Amino acid sequence: MHRLSSYLGGTWQPGQGQAAVLVNPATEAPLAEVAAAGGLGEALQWARRTGGANLRALSWRERGERLGALATLLHGAREELIAIAVANGGNTRGDAKFDIDGAIGVVAGYASIAAGLHGGHLVDGEAAPLHKGSKLRAQHVLTPRQGAAIHINAFNFPAWGMLGKFAVAFAAGVPVVSKPATSTAMLAARIAELVLAPGVLPEGAFQLLLGPAGDLLDHVGPQDVVAFTGSADTGARIRGHARVLGTNARVNIEADSLNAAVIGPDVRSGTELFDLIVRDCAIELTQKAGQKCTATRRILVPTALLGELRDAVVGRLAATAARTGDPADDSNRMGPLSSAAQQRDARAGVATLGARTSRVLGDPERRNFAGVADGVGYFLEPILLEATAEDALDPAAPFHHHEVFGPVATLLPYDGGVQTAAQIVAAGEGSLVGTLYSDDREFTARATVALAPHLGRLVLACEKIAAASLAPGCVFPVANHGGPGRAGDGAELGGQHGLELYLQRTTLQGGAAELARLLSAESPKPAD
Repeated sequence: MHRLSSYLGGTWQPGQGQAAVLVNPATEAPLAEVAAAGGLGEALQWARRTGGANLRALSWRERGERLGALATLLHGAREELIAIAVANGGNTRGDAKFDIDGAIGVVAGYASIAAGLHGGHLVDGEAAPLHKGSKLRAQHVLTPRQGAAIHINAFNFPAWGMLGKFAVAFAAGVPVVSKPATSTAMLAARIAELVLAPGVLPEGAFQLLLGPAGDLLDHVGPQDVVAFTGSADTGARIRGHARVLGTNARVNIEADSLNAAVIGPDVRSGTELFDLIVRDCAIELTQKAGQKCTATRRILVPTALLGELRDAVVGRLAATAARTGDPADDSNRMGPLSSAAQQRDARAGVATLGARTSRVLGDPERRNFAGVADGVGYFLEPILLEATAEDALDPAAPFHHHEVFGPVATLLPYDGGVQTAAQIVAAGEGSLVGTLYSDDREFTARATVALAPHLGRLVLACEKIAAASLAPGCVFPVANHGGPGRAGDGAELGGQHGLELYLQRTTLQGGAAELARLLSAESPKPAD
């Protein structure tokens, strides 16, 4: 069986010891294997010394040009990458494109951002006088940290997760050691082969670690950045790692998120806005088989609209349930979960939520799916649950605390009031994204103020823009991706703001004229 290799310290390493087998999650057929790699401390040192020096020797514009060329290269390999995502990720073609095109879009986005910057630093705000009448000024500037970026990515977006983080760090001038999740690592491994082809990137700018993370965090240094996407439990272990705490290395976490859609009391069936809600709910529940950190998990519906919305969403989901199966068949609308473990966890999660909900649609134990033998593959058909209005208000209810990472969502009836909606959303203890559907400007204004503290991003949808609206789970390079509380309290992307994760803010204090001359000068040559 083909063994995938890590790329560390400038060489490809097949790894040693017991190997993990990667499979097709629709057919359970083995595809490849990965084994643990060693020398992780040396790999980080190589990144800091060689990769960092090479990246900082390039200007912002030059780094942007490299990213632009990489986006073009990856787009040329798009069909090959889609095929890998279908086979190892269980993605439909549409879901594979969502991951891969999203990844290429972030690379291209940060190519453009970097191309518009200059100098060896970013000026952060205006210079401020130290005291009234003083010629002395304080000016904040941002410069690249001289460590490595350690990226630990989740299984659900092997392209977007890896390249999205990489593009920001590369633009900022910080080298990357990327560790993808093992179960879907074939796509990340192939992308890495393209990225690491001669002449694409400066030496040391990118390394790939397949298999277990081993002692990687034992070698973290004070200038390093650790960016993790995954479960809150793993994120907490990373934050609490002795070496991470001892060095005060910078850590960014993007974790579990019980995202909510809030439907305003003015929404009526038969409108374009109502149709948009039905479409968005179905997309967010079934895209990537519900394996998205931005998927809508809780749907807040005014009690008067509950029956009509329930029927409309069930009708749309039933069509997808009938065409859930092997994603190699383009007629199927949804594929499997990524692994047997994910399927077990999702089924157990449905049972947990079932303690306080009724099941409106879906059978978590269904075994027959299109294109595969009965019982084969890690499938879960769309599951729609419904709670009572009383349970929706209970902050201890499981749907406010337990995320089923699959095609599962819960309808939560509420009285249509802003404070009630905010109370329910807040019970999730922090989310990546929320969506507000309303044409009532007063309701929207009050709800925005009440909901925003609990969210990293709030999508506002109304009848006027319904035709142009995009599903709320889409993440864009110019928009912040992160959220408070259980969502990790981190932040990625957000245009130029995303660079700040990899930059050090320093106050330059001196004479106004001296600072003006210094900050208007061309970028100095890096120190030897």
